[in-house]
Amino acid sequence: EAYSRTLLDSPAVGTCEGTGLPSLDCVLLGSGADGHCASLYPGSAQVVVSPGCDRACLEAEGKGGVTLSIDAISSARTVLLSAAKPEQAAMVRKCLGWSNAERNTGMPAGMVTCAHGAQVE
Repeated sequence: EAYSRTLLDSPAVGTCEGTGLPSLDCVLLGSGADGHCASLYPGSAQVVVSPGCDRACLEAEGKGGVTLSIDAISSARTVLLSAAKPEQAAMVRKCLGWSNAERNTGMPAGMVTCAHGAQVE
């Protein structure tokens, strides 16, 4: 909660009208060939609860830190999903091209949506 409050209290961070969560200007996501991003791993508790959880930050599974929720990522103005390796490129294509990807907890990177006005590339 403290991280979420810090983001919301910052004059440099807006608020997404659709979610009430912080709206960052840009979120740059690295991704894994398994579809993970932002320390959100396929099938993890964070991914399963994230859509509709109304929380900006979640505990990063196995990392000892925090990460943004799918909802918080989708509340950003622009989201860039990167693929640094060839094996990740196919996953990113799937994420950006699948209808209903936002419900596929087996591929968290695809769950980032434009529903709240984010431009996802």
